[in-house]
Amino acid sequence: MAIVNFRLEKIAGERNEKNAKNVEVVSNFKIRSMSKEKNKRMGDYLKVNFEFDISYKPTLGKIEMEGVLWYQDPNLDKTVKDKGKKLELDSKAVREITNAIIRESLLESLDVSKKLRLPAPIKLPKVNVEPKQVEFLKAS
Repeated sequence: MAIVNFRLEKIAGERNEKNAKNVEVVSNFKIRSMSKEKNKRMGDYLKVNFEFDISYKPTLGKIEMEGVLWYQDPNLDKTVKDKGKKLELDSKAVREITNAIIRESLLESLDVSKKLRLPAPIKLPKVNVEPKQVEFLKAS
């Protein structure tokens, strides 16, 4: 129902001294493990360990992150079923966890890519203005 904590535990990045006219940016994530946990203040939650990687092709550079998020749901026992060595999640929980990992990791990687002088890992909006004249207020 809610992501209550998102924390990166490892950030690594590198830039190779190559120049390329066309760069392909590929991002990928992996959920490494999950466990049901209990917190005195929050109650039950799902702890999700993940990896998020961005690679630039040709081999211009890469960004790697590892982190953890906490997922809380009032019906956690129904949302997450224990299957012995594995946990089974319902589709709503998978969607919320996946979106949070991708969204938060991409936002964090923007700063890293800027510092490494790599292309932004997400497509940033552009404004195309083609009027004949544009008027603005003059500063006083």
